[in-house]
Amino acid sequence: MSIHIMGTGSYLPEKVMTNEDFEKIIDTSDEWITKRTGIKRRHYVENGMWNKDMCVIAANIAMKEAGITKDDLGGIIVASVTNEMGVPSVASQIQRELGIPEAICFDVNSACTGFLFALKAAEGLLRPGGKPFLVCGSETLSRFMNMDDRASCILFGDGAGAVVIEYGDNMEYFEVYSKPDTDGLITINGMNTLKDGVVQPSYAGLKGREVYVFATREAERVIRVALEKTGKQPEEIDWFLMHQSNYRITKTIAQRLGMPMDKFYSNIDDTSNTSAASIPIALDQMNQKGMLKKGDKLVIAGFGGGLSSGCAVYEW
Repeated sequence: MSIHIMGTGSYLPEKVMTNEDFEKIIDTSDEWITKRTGIKRRHYVENGMWNKDMCVIAANIAMKEAGITKDDLGGIIVASVTNEMGVPSVASQIQRELGIPEAICFDVNSACTGFLFALKAAEGLLRPGGKPFLVCGSETLSRFMNMDDRASCILFGDGAGAVVIEYGDNMEYFEVYSKPDTDGLITINGMNTLKDGVVQPSYAGLKGREVYVFATREAERVIRVALEKTGKQPEEIDWFLMHQSNYRITKTIAQRLGMPMDKFYSNIDDTSNTSAASIPIALDQMNQKGMLKKGDKLVIAGFGGGLSSGCAVYEW
């Protein structure tokens, strides 16, 4: 079995934080950030906007393209590591906002690979002739930034992406993996972390050099596994859609696969790393720009916290 993508949607908050803005608050420069990451801007939510709000905007766009209404949905799955509350799930909050009386609703927490895990979960729940599912990736990572950590605070942004999917046969191979991050390469401290009886703030952080080594090696590996399972060569793929974490990582992966960078979609300059929202935002942008043609072969790959990785080979 597999899935068919009926519609896509995305949302980026209006507030923009540029590299020049960071120059005013930490010891950094536009040149330093751009050279090492490819990031120029990132979008931040403002007070009053939650993950579920961004998801609802993206979901309505995706449902409109799919030609369905909220009453047609059989389930909602959200990938996120930044739910503003422990309970209810972001998915259940969306269900309430949309006014859906009955649906399968739950969240998936697998950081930057989360959207692929959510798609895999939805794949197992879809049935021929059954109701379609809404799958979202959404993050408000700006609320978890330690502005004294100049190596990490420049990397992350906010946003949401969504797809409406139904049972289909467009996904040729789909696999996700997870192995223990024993060295704590990618972390967000718990919301109620205690130290000496005092609640500590929650911050996102990563060890850049080690993550670079993991991401480039693991992304290449999981892509080659997926291509081998489908009997395809990299040259037969029209587009490679990677998790948008760092332009240098994407460039290294392209070089190792022997593929030109013009086959790798990138929006890292405008979005920064939006974790679980990264892939669905980029997918919607490609779709809205008319870059994806019927029959195109698309490799979608993610890597991140867990440590986790995933890849899907999709025929548009």
